[in-house]
Amino acid sequence: MSTPQEQQVDNLVELDLFAFSKDDIDTIKALGEKQRLCYRWFRYQRHTEPGLDQILLYSGSRGRTPYSAYRVERHSDAQYTLVSQRTGENIVTGRTLESVLDHLPDDFFYSI
Repeated sequence: MSTPQEQQVDNLVELDLFAFSKDDIDTIKALGEKQRLCYRWFRYQRHTEPGLDQILLYSGSRGRTPYSAYRVERHSDAQYTLVSQRTGENIVTGRTLESVLDHLPDDFFYSI
Protein backbone atom coordinates (compact mmCIF):
# COMPACT_ATOMS: atom_id res chain seq x y z
CA MET A 1 0.00 0.00 0.00
CA SER A 2 1.32 3.45 -0.84
CA THR A 3 1.59 6.32 1.58
CA PRO A 4 -0.33 9.60 1.08
CA GLN A 5 2.91 11.45 0.32
CA GLU A 6 3.64 9.22 -2.68
CA GLN A 7 0.17 9.83 -4.10
CA GLN A 8 0.54 13.61 -3.82
CA VAL A 9 3.80 13.62 -5.76
CA ASP A 10 2.01 12.26 -8.82
CA ASN A 11 -0.37 15.23 -8.81
CA LEU A 12 2.28 17.96 -8.71
CA VAL A 13 2.97 20.12 -11.72
CA GLU A 14 6.44 21.61 -11.82
CA LEU A 15 6.45 25.36 -12.36
CA ASP A 16 8.90 26.47 -15.04
CA LEU A 17 10.26 29.78 -13.77
CA PHE A 18 12.66 30.10 -16.71
CA ALA A 19 9.98 30.65 -19.36
CA PHE A 20 9.07 34.06 -20.77
CA SER A 21 5.44 35.02 -20.19
CA LYS A 22 2.94 36.00 -22.87
CA ASP A 23 3.31 39.63 -21.76
CA ASP A 24 7.08 39.37 -22.26
CA ILE A 25 6.58 38.16 -25.84
CA ASP A 26 4.10 41.00 -26.45
CA THR A 27 6.75 43.45 -25.19
CA ILE A 28 9.28 42.03 -27.67
CA LYS A 29 6.75 42.35 -30.50
CA ALA A 30 6.11 45.99 -29.50
CA LEU A 31 9.87 46.58 -29.68
CA GLY A 32 9.75 45.26 -33.24
CA GLU A 33 7.00 47.73 -34.12
CA LYS A 34 9.13 50.55 -32.72
CA GLN A 35 12.03 49.40 -34.91
CA ARG A 36 9.84 49.38 -38.01
CA LEU A 37 8.80 52.96 -37.25
CA CYS A 38 12.53 53.83 -37.20
CA TYR A 39 12.85 52.25 -40.69
CA ARG A 40 14.96 49.38 -39.38
CA TRP A 41 14.43 45.68 -39.82
CA PHE A 42 13.86 43.61 -36.69
CA ARG A 43 13.88 39.91 -35.98
CA TYR A 44 13.71 37.88 -32.81
CA GLN A 45 14.32 34.22 -32.23
CA ARG A 46 13.35 32.29 -29.11
CA HIS A 47 15.60 29.51 -27.89
CA THR A 48 14.05 27.27 -25.23
CA GLU A 49 15.51 24.28 -23.41
CA PRO A 50 14.70 22.81 -20.01
CA GLY A 51 15.98 25.36 -17.50
CA LEU A 52 16.85 27.95 -20.18
CA ASP A 53 14.80 30.49 -22.08
CA GLN A 54 16.48 33.07 -24.29
CA ILE A 55 15.34 35.56 -26.89
CA LEU A 56 17.85 36.69 -29.49
CA LEU A 57 17.18 40.20 -30.79
CA TYR A 58 18.48 41.37 -34.17
CA SER A 59 18.15 44.85 -35.65
CA GLY A 60 19.73 46.67 -38.55
CA SER A 61 19.36 49.15 -41.33
CA ARG A 62 19.18 48.27 -44.97
CA GLY A 63 22.59 49.83 -45.61
CA ARG A 64 26.15 48.57 -45.29
CA THR A 65 26.40 48.92 -41.53
CA PRO A 66 26.42 45.62 -39.63
CA TYR A 67 23.33 44.56 -37.73
CA SER A 68 23.21 44.54 -33.95
CA ALA A 69 22.58 41.38 -31.95
CA TYR A 70 21.61 41.06 -28.29
CA ARG A 71 20.29 38.26 -26.10
CA VAL A 72 17.75 38.46 -23.27
CA GLU A 73 17.80 35.59 -20.78
CA ARG A 74 15.21 34.73 -18.15
CA HIS A 75 16.55 33.14 -14.96
CA SER A 76 14.82 30.96 -12.36
CA ASP A 77 14.88 33.78 -9.80
CA ALA A 78 12.65 35.87 -12.14
CA GLN A 79 15.54 38.10 -13.22
CA TYR A 80 16.32 39.11 -16.78
CA THR A 81 19.79 39.64 -18.22
CA LEU A 82 20.70 41.58 -21.36
CA VAL A 83 23.83 40.22 -23.06
CA SER A 84 25.71 41.36 -26.15
CA GLN A 85 25.46 38.45 -28.58
CA ARG A 86 28.72 39.41 -30.31
CA THR A 87 30.97 39.77 -27.24
CA GLY A 88 29.12 37.76 -24.58
CA GLU A 89 29.32 40.75 -22.21
CA ASN A 90 26.53 41.15 -19.64
CA ILE A 91 25.07 44.63 -20.07
CA VAL A 92 22.45 44.73 -17.30
CA THR A 93 20.37 42.49 -15.03
CA GLY A 94 16.92 43.56 -13.88
CA ARG A 95 13.63 42.45 -12.37
CA THR A 96 11.46 43.32 -15.37
CA LEU A 97 11.89 42.85 -19.08
CA GLU A 98 11.10 46.51 -19.74
CA SER A 99 13.86 47.70 -17.40
CA VAL A 100 16.37 45.50 -19.21
CA LEU A 101 15.25 46.57 -22.69
CA ASP A 102 15.64 50.21 -21.64
CA HIS A 103 19.41 49.55 -21.59
CA LEU A 104 19.68 48.42 -25.20
CA PRO A 105 22.65 50.32 -26.70
CA ASP A 106 22.15 52.97 -29.36
CA ASP A 107 23.39 50.71 -32.17
CA PHE A 108 20.19 48.69 -31.77
CA PHE A 109 18.08 51.72 -32.72
CA TYR A 110 20.39 53.75 -34.96
CA SER A 111 23.19 53.13 -37.43
CA ILE A 112 26.35 54.48 -35.87
